[in-house]
Amino acid sequence: MESIMICMIAALVAAVLTVLEGIYLDQMFNLSGAAVTSLTAMNFGTGSTAGPYSPQLNGRLLKITCILVPQAATSLAQHGRVAFTQTNWKPNTIRISVAGFGLATAPQVYGGDQATIDYPCDLAVQTDWPITGQVIYPGTAPVTPTMLVMGTFSG
Repeated sequence: MESIMICMIAALVAAVLTVLEGIYLDQMFNLSGAAVTSLTAMNFGTGSTAGPYSPQLNGRLLKITCILVPQAATSLAQHGRVAFTQTNWKPNTIRISVAGFGLATAPQVYGGDQATIDYPCDLAVQTDWPITGQVIYPGTAPVTPTMLVMGTFSG
């Protein structure tokens, strides 16, 4: 009985490792300091140049994580919205709303993670299918917010 349990556990561990193999996290976009009140292109990756993001490998985009944080005590963002577009997706545009943090000297989030949103998805990606990312802080007077966008991929 004990050897059967050991074999079952070994098989389970092997299955879990197979599933986890090929999963990677990458920063897709960022935009810091811009007080945008109309849709504005984000910088791709970790750089400072606006433009589309290209995945590292062909595969699937499993989750998009949007993180909205202040840069300084005077930062303000009541809420934000990001839009991702890829012509091969159906629908080809995804819009995600992100809760803001209020004025950073009197934050309205309790632990900081309320301004983080995970969007589970299962979208085909290819290295030659660029994804555009835009952000807006509508209806507020944003001051130096930072939007970071992470992607969880399989490939």
